Formats: sequence, C-alpha cells, structure tokens
Amino acid sequence: MTDQRETWGQLLQLDAPWQVLKIQQDVNARRYDVWVGLEAPKQWFGFIRRSQEQAVEHYSWRHVNFGDWRVHLHVALPVGQTLEGLAWAGEFDLPFTNSLARQIFSLLKSDVSLQRICDLLDLPVSELWRFRYALDSGRLNVGEIASDDIKVAEEADSDIPSLDDPVWGALVDGKLEIDIRVLGLKLMLSRLRAQMSKISDSEIRDLKLQEFQRYFAKNKQMLGHELAQLKEGAASV
Repeated sequence: MTDQRETWGQLLQLDAPWQVLKIQQDVNARRYDVWVGLEAPKQWFGFIRRSQEQAVEHYSWRHVNFGDWRVHLHVALPVGQTLEGLAWAGEFDLPFTNSLARQIFSLLKSDVSLQRICDLLDLPVSELWRFRYALDSGRLNVGEIASDDIKVAEEADSDIPSLDDPVWGALVDGKLEIDIRVLGLKLMLSRLRAQMSKISDSEIRDLKLQEFQRYFAKNKQMLGHELAQLKEGAASV
C-alpha cells in the first residue's frame, strides 16, 4: 500500500509536505478515491511527534481521469494553509481540480459542446454547468489555470472579421452599436454584455469573444445585414 501511495503521489505531482494518506478503489464503478494531507512531523530516530492535532477543513474535487477510471481527490487542509496554484487542488466551492478545469477549458476553447464534454470526461452535467456558470459570472479566473499552449486554429473566413479584430470587443462592450434584425443575435449580445461587465479575466473574455465570432460564422447566411455593419465598424474602430 505504501508503494501505491508513493506512486499516486508521483502521478499527482505532490510536493512535500503533502502526501497521499489513503487510496480506495471501486472496480465496479471504475473509480479511485485518493486522500491527500500533510505528513506528520517527526522527531529524532524517525518517531512521529504526537502533538496537539491541528484543526483541518475537508474538500473534495473531481480530478483528471486515470485512463477510463474516474479520480476523486479528498484533501485535509489545515486551517491557515493554502492550496492556491496547485494543479491537484481546486476552488473550494467548485467541483473540479485545476488540472481538470484546464482540460475542460481547453475543450470549450475548441468549441466542444457541454454534452460532448460530459460524455468525453464522464462528468455529471450539473457539475459542468456549475463550472460554466462560474466562468460566465466572473467568479472564476483562469489566468493560472489556462495553459499558454491552448491555441485554437480557426479557418479564415473573409466574410467574418478575425478574432483579434477589436470590433468584437467594441460590440460586446457597447462601444459599437449596430442594427440587429435577428432575435437570437439580439438576445445573445444582451447576455454577453451582461456577462462581460462582470468578467475581468482575459482568458475568459477571449473565450466569450470566440464564441460570439463563431455564432456569426455559423449563421452568416442570415446575418448579412449585421455583418455589413460589423465590417464598417471594423474599419472605424
């Protein structure tokens, strides 16, 4: 069992004094539960020091899958300690570790639907919606979660301004107004403006603009009136 704990510690990339305390395997559910905590301080000759127990708080997160097995981490965090920036930990009120959040964010950037992400990663749709809501409401910053190598190759379309064109930001931030005849676009723009007013994280703002541009690309046949104005706006922004 000690070897298994050490192996899982390496898989999770734990650094001392964090260590794997316990592992539980459910073959039928294809699930691993891994408990992580701080190693006990030791005295001379390797004896564990029996001091007054420190108060701890317990948190659980879904982690990146191990093959086709689901991995759940349970962390005993001493009061006053922090888990900020650790890939195997997560936001206290959200269901995923930072590593899994990074994987999900990468799929969202690649325009994978929420249902498809649930199918690929074997995630409950309710937990994925909680994560998505945290992104949309500006509660979650992914500057440290999103890796720099997340780049999405988009096919060039001469009818659609490129993603780095400032016209998208101007339209969503309300600096540019256009006449909109399509109700779906009008509702989407209204929602985006409300969301962007709360979002300060640049990665999430880029994701929202990317989704907005894709809406135009997928529906450009019925958005000719709006696209013509967008191109005029691009020339003046």
